[in-house]
Amino acid sequence: MEVTMQLSEIKLAISQQTKHPTIISYADSNHYLLGVEDLRGNFYSVRNKAGKQLSLHSIKQAEVLLKQQGIHYAMIEIQTAYDEMIGNSSASHYHYRVEF
Repeated sequence: MEVTMQLSEIKLAISQQTKHPTIISYADSNHYLLGVEDLRGNFYSVRNKAGKQLSLHSIKQAEVLLKQQGIHYAMIEIQTAYDEMIGNSSASHYHYRVEF
């Protein structure tokens, strides 16, 4: 089951629970997903008001949306086809924190 949220719910999710704003990037793609991730690695994607998953064109665009919600950091997760090909788990994806 996929859990989703509205953009305005991100700040509440990270203030009340142990979730982090997360931007997922897939190598060689120009689409980025925005949401929150919990400590177990579950990703909760952001949807627009019509219920469609947000697909952003840059990390910068995701940062701007987060800043508009009063959030000044995000975890960036970069996934590659190579990870999938050799059977790496999602825990082995490259993660880093960015402040803005």
